[in-house]
Amino acid sequence: MPSTELAGRVAGSWRQLPQPARRVRVGLSGGLDSTVLLHLLASLRQTLPLQLSAAHVQHGLVAGSAAWADDCRRLCDGLGVPLVVSAVQVDRHHPGGLEAAARDARREALAALGDEVLALAHHRDDQAETVLFRAIRGAGVRGAGGMRPVVAAGPGPLVWRPLLAVPRSALLAYARAHCLAWVDDPSNADSGFSRNFLRNEVLPLVESRFPGAAAVLARMGRLCGEAAGMLDELAALDLTALRLPGSQRLGREATLRLSSARLRNLLRFMLLEAGEAMPDEDRLREIERQLCSPGAAEGLCLPIGKSALCVYREAWWLAPARHDAALISLAWSLEPSVRWAGGVVKWRETVGEGLAAAALAGGVCELRRRAGGERMRLRAGGPSRSLKNLLQEAGVPPWLRDDLPLLWVDGRLAWIAGVGVAAEFRCRPGESGVVLNWSVLAG
Repeated sequence: MPSTELAGRVAGSWRQLPQPARRVRVGLSGGLDSTVLLHLLASLRQTLPLQLSAAHVQHGLVAGSAAWADDCRRLCDGLGVPLVVSAVQVDRHHPGGLEAAARDARREALAALGDEVLALAHHRDDQAETVLFRAIRGAGVRGAGGMRPVVAAGPGPLVWRPLLAVPRSALLAYARAHCLAWVDDPSNADSGFSRNFLRNEVLPLVESRFPGAAAVLARMGRLCGEAAGMLDELAALDLTALRLPGSQRLGREATLRLSSARLRNLLRFMLLEAGEAMPDEDRLREIERQLCSPGAAEGLCLPIGKSALCVYREAWWLAPARHDAALISLAWSLEPSVRWAGGVVKWRETVGEGLAAAALAGGVCELRRRAGGERMRLRAGGPSRSLKNLLQEAGVPPWLRDDLPLLWVDGRLAWIAGVGVAAEFRCRPGESGVVLNWSVLAG
């Protein structure tokens, strides 16, 4: 591939980014791939409005690797590119192994720099290796999709891989044509690492028998990525269609009419949106079984990582997993928000609704958990009702009831989360009021 064609591909990829990308930082290891990417982008500054910089992460895992930062500095100085060097500690007890630990440490260090765009030098051969590696590990369509050329990583920078369709041989030819120097990491030759084994032994053997296999694997990854995107679109449509009016919760009756495959696709989508690691197939089927179980309507709170699948009556939702707190009561000076039992109690000023502000002024306010025997009158002249009955009628899930915040004012029960305001504390029309809510019930 001629250098001009390679530069044209990178420039075209930049113009297709979803946002104007002026500040671009290259993740620079000093190896062949990142060296070529930095050189390409530096040459494109004459035609593209780039504010280019680079970052080098020191893992300290290979003897002599500290000198690689000096090589990166010389390269960047020669190109007139600012460089940041970050040293990281790698967790040698990482459950995913040393490779995964180094990768996570590198991602965190690069994301912390706060750039608009982080450019990484993964190429077509890397993509083929990733697709094969994930397929062997039993990945589904999403995993088999491999790396994506553009990833919006939440609050971090946009991750951009402009060389993902380019074979490594083209990068090597470019480096030789421009007389570039680069670092060879000796650990890349160690086939004791799974990815190195695929890269050094498996893929060359496959290519010798099936020429072009790497390109085929990379293309399969791209097609699987497209399929995963369409499955996400379907899940988003299902999520909208199943949502109950005026709520973030989903209707269970309509959910049960989905096919099993479609429901599991929705669950995968929701778990990914919540930032959860994807459960294996057996675990996902068990989650589906419990959601669809007839007994789930009586109340289900199933922990899944840092989240929980919640089912009560004809609704279900995904919420942050809660942990029992030792807090029994809390004096409250009506701060705008206060933490309570895995959530936050907040208030906002209103007119004509909620608690009467005058009834709270100067009073001693206290949040408490239920202790038993509590009663409250919801309307003037109405009967005093037990807390148990009020919670049942309000549809508060059973697993939340013991932690529910109750507001007491001067020793009188004024408000129950999820239930409402006591009649004697209710705000009158035109009167200043306060509306309270507990975030745990917002699902």
